[in-house]
Amino acid sequence: MRPRLALLLALGVLGLLGLCYIRGNDPEAGEAYFPRCIFREVTGLHCAGCGATRAAHALTNLEPGEAFRKNPLLMILLPFLVIGVVLESMAWVIGEGYRGPRVRLPGQLAWSLPVVIVAFWILRNIPGWPFELLAPR
Repeated sequence: MRPRLALLLALGVLGLLGLCYIRGNDPEAGEAYFPRCIFREVTGLHCAGCGATRAAHALTNLEPGEAFRKNPLLMILLPFLVIGVVLESMAWVIGEGYRGPRVRLPGQLAWSLPVVIVAFWILRNIPGWPFELLAPR
């Protein structure tokens, strides 16, 4: 087996094991180990990723609405992230002979994505409606 394919399969198995752990352990119950958000611990504010583990738990339990309530930006970007990882992984494993689609972000999108993430980070910490809808609940 090619080393790149073996590494990719090993990472895939680790990812699936992680998803199984998240599915079986509710992060909100506090009974299992999940890392705490350092930004939230220090500032008391939500970071852009706050709620992502709880959203993953909801997704693995087939509750997309609940996952969206935990981290809406993640749920919007997740399909694009999955497609990108799959395409680039295929290109990496096949190597020079790969002729399939690749992920290429146009310049404006590459610059606007971090702006959107920082804007989401700021907006979800503004008290009051409608911004409180962006905070994990």
